[in-house]
Amino acid sequence: MSNYLVRVLAGRWSWLVLSAFLLTAALNTHAQTTAPADTALQRLVRQNQFALTAQGPQLSGPGWEKLRQDIGQSTFVLIGEDHGMAQIPQLTQAVAAVLKPRVFVAEIDQYQAQDLNRLAAQPGLPTAFSKQHPMSLSFYSWQEEFELAQALRAQQTAIVGLDQMNLFSSGRFLEMLADQVKSKSVRAALQRQAAASQATDYRAMQTRLDSLSMYAPAARLNKLRELVQSEMPPARQMVEAYLASADIYRASSQGQPGSHTARINLMKRNLLTALRPYDQPGQPLPATLFKFGAYHLGRGRSIWGDMYDIGNLATSLADAHDQKSLHIFIMGKQGTQAGGFNPDDFSKNVHPYTHADAGMVLPFMAATPAGTSWQVFDVRPLRQALLRNRLSVSNAKLEATILGYDYVVIIPETTASHNF
Repeated sequence: MSNYLVRVLAGRWSWLVLSAFLLTAALNTHAQTTAPADTALQRLVRQNQFALTAQGPQLSGPGWEKLRQDIGQSTFVLIGEDHGMAQIPQLTQAVAAVLKPRVFVAEIDQYQAQDLNRLAAQPGLPTAFSKQHPMSLSFYSWQEEFELAQALRAQQTAIVGLDQMNLFSSGRFLEMLADQVKSKSVRAALQRQAAASQATDYRAMQTRLDSLSMYAPAARLNKLRELVQSEMPPARQMVEAYLASADIYRASSQGQPGSHTARINLMKRNLLTALRPYDQPGQPLPATLFKFGAYHLGRGRSIWGDMYDIGNLATSLADAHDQKSLHIFIMGKQGTQAGGFNPDDFSKNVHPYTHADAGMVLPFMAATPAGTSWQVFDVRPLRQALLRNRLSVSNAKLEATILGYDYVVIIPETTASHNF
């Protein structure tokens, strides 16, 4: 585990906060052994390994040709990532150019998605918005991620958010809520709360995350419900979404069982709601691109353990329409990545890392040499061997990777995402 994550985890923040804005925890759960010697697993890995050359979003080589062919035959393409690496949005842009998705499903909430759809349709970077509302677009507060959103909007792709409310965007959320209410006095009260929350959260991002507005006592937050009780349903629904998210964050920070399941189930419901307008009898589902942390997008049982995440629901939906889902796991072997919240000095949010001994992808890491070529591994032959008892895997997370993903892509060295 990186020294940075050790420092963060030593604090009192919940793992849910980390999973929303830092590295996916799975990618930092390292095996305690070095890469194995020449085994059936290693031989299968090498036999299904292909090089890929990346020059920005322009990809080439046998690895890309493999991916491109399968992307063209798929309806859902799911990219499970390690957050904060500048190269991963480049791959996602290349995938989108082939898939031409009608919908992009992102690990953000529905109100962030509204802002992102609007801002990404405009030229340039939303520097002023980001300065006023730091991290209110989550990962899309980083330049490469926002440029991905711009490329998607240029293709007329709708951006959809599934997640609980963003922990850092209380101020922006209250501004949006104020725009929904009819009462002038309620609007003024919400605008005052928005300014206060923005100031509180700005300080918290520099000092203590557990002083963020969404961690306020439940009794204080519940006053929002009283404030909008006479307003129209859209405003009341926004408040309920905010309070439900606060409950999940609070339960997670207190170590209460079931808090992560509550988050996953919320995202599942939101996915079904988001796709409902496109799910018409006798009609195929539209091309859809997903991009989440790698824990979320495998098919079958999650790498987290005994639960089934968004990736499994996507597979089931595609199956129900006789369509195909393609699951791609991408991460760096070493380098730098973004993972922090300092709104004034972004250099403090950039950290070195190594995943060379990450247990869930250990044989793929071992087969990735130093250099500039990315390595693409077709995991499906390994999965078939595993299901036919011709392959034994002792690491449960590695087994989940093999069963859940069709491809693993390893970048030998990454650079951190940049701020605006």
